[in-house]
Amino acid sequence: MNHSSRPSRRSRLRAVGMTCSVFALVLSAGCAADSSGNDGGKTVIRFNWWGSDVRHEQTKQMIALFEKEHPDVTVQVEYSNWDDYWKKLSTSAAAGDMPDVLQITDPFMYSYIDNGQLMDLKKVKDVLNTDKLPPNSMSMTTVKGGLYGVPAGDSAFGVAVDPAAFEKAGVPIPDDTKWSWDDYVKTATAIAESKSKLVGSVMPLYPNMVGPWLRQHGEDYWTEDGSEIGFTEKTMAGYWEWVVKLRDSGGTTSPEAAIEALASGAGIEQNLVAQHKAAMTEMSVTQLGALETASERETKLLLFPGEDGAAQVGAYTKPGVFYGASARTEHPKEAAQLLDFLVNSPEAGKIGKFDRGVPVNPDVLKAITPELSPAEKRIADYLARANALKPTAVHLPNAKAGPAVPEIFQRLNEDVLFDRLSPKAAAKKFISEIKSQL
Repeated sequence: MNHSSRPSRRSRLRAVGMTCSVFALVLSAGCAADSSGNDGGKTVIRFNWWGSDVRHEQTKQMIALFEKEHPDVTVQVEYSNWDDYWKKLSTSAAAGDMPDVLQITDPFMYSYIDNGQLMDLKKVKDVLNTDKLPPNSMSMTTVKGGLYGVPAGDSAFGVAVDPAAFEKAGVPIPDDTKWSWDDYVKTATAIAESKSKLVGSVMPLYPNMVGPWLRQHGEDYWTEDGSEIGFTEKTMAGYWEWVVKLRDSGGTTSPEAAIEALASGAGIEQNLVAQHKAAMTEMSVTQLGALETASERETKLLLFPGEDGAAQVGAYTKPGVFYGASARTEHPKEAAQLLDFLVNSPEAGKIGKFDRGVPVNPDVLKAITPELSPAEKRIADYLARANALKPTAVHLPNAKAGPAVPEIFQRLNEDVLFDRLSPKAAAKKFISEIKSQL
C-alpha cells in the first residue's frame, strides 16, 4: 500500500455525509455540473483521489493540461486525506454514484472488483493504451481475465532518516545492509537518550513493516494464490513483541500521542520527522519529496532492518497506487482518455514525477529523468537497491478478507500498545478474525 495518510479505525467507521463540501475541495465544474454530466456542451467526468497537499497541487496541474488537450471534457476533481476518501467512496458506491475515474489501491480495491463496481479496462483498450505497461506491474489488477486498474507507478516502503537529527544526537546512521530489528530499537533509544531532545522513531502504527517482517521469516500475508492466510501465529506475535520492545525503550512517541496524530488524519507534512522532532519514520518512499518539502531538509532512505541473514528477502517493490474507472460511468471513452493521459503522457509525468511511484511506462520515465530532483533520484536509487536484492513477488491478497486486514491490524495493534492484549493473544486473534472473513 502506498498512502499519504493511513486508516484510522474510529474515523473510518463513522458515517459520512455525501455533500461535496464535507468530502473535499471541488474544482472545475465543482458541485454545479448537472446530472447529465454536461457543462455547457462539454462532457463532465469526476476524478477522486487521496494524498498530500503536494499531490493535490500536482494533480490539478495535470488535469489542467488534460483539459487543454481535450477541450470537450471537463474534469470535476475531489480530493481528501486517506480516511475521508474511503468513507466517501464506500458511501458513493452504495448509492451507485462512484466517480468516473478514481485512485485505488490494494487490498481495498478487490471488494470493488468483486462487486462489479470497477470497469474492466479491456473494454476501452481502443482508447487506453497499455502496450508499454509491464504485465508484472498490472498483475495485481488483472483478475479473472479482466483488467481493473492501471499502475500510477511502482513504489516500496522503507525507513526515512534525517541525517541532521542523527548528527544533532551524536548517533551514527545505521548500515542498512547489516542492521537488525534490535539495532532499530537501540538506535531509536540512543537518539532519545541524547541531549538532542529528539524522538528516536515515529511509532510504527501501520502494517507497512509487517510485510517485510513476515517475508524475512519465510512467510507472507497470504498463500501464493490468496486462498489462505500465509503466516503463523508465532511469527506475527514476534512482530508485536518487537513493537512492545520499541515502545518500552523510550525511543519513540507514546501510544497516546501516536494514536491521536493518526486519528486526526495528519499527512506526511505533519510527520514528526518533517517537524524536526524525530529522526526516523517508516513510510512509502514516494512520500520522500513531500516530506522534504515540509521539513526543508534532505533525508536518507534505508532498507528495513533484518535483511542480513533473513530466510528470504523482505523488501519488495510494486505499484502502490492504481487508477481505475467506475463500471457505471456514463462516459467510458472520456474516462479512458483521462486514464491514458495519466499513465502514458510524458507531460503528465513531468508534473507528477514520483509522487505516486516511479512511472512504469519506460517512455515516461525516460522523458522525466533529466528533470528529476535529488529526492526523486534517491527514490529511484532505493527501488533499484530493493530490486537488486531479487525479492520474491508479493502474494496477492484474498479478495474477501484482504480489505479487512488493515482495520483488524490497526485495532489489535492499539490493543497491544495499550497492553489490552499480549503479542501472542493479539496474533491469535488476528488470525482468527481474518479467517472469519474468508
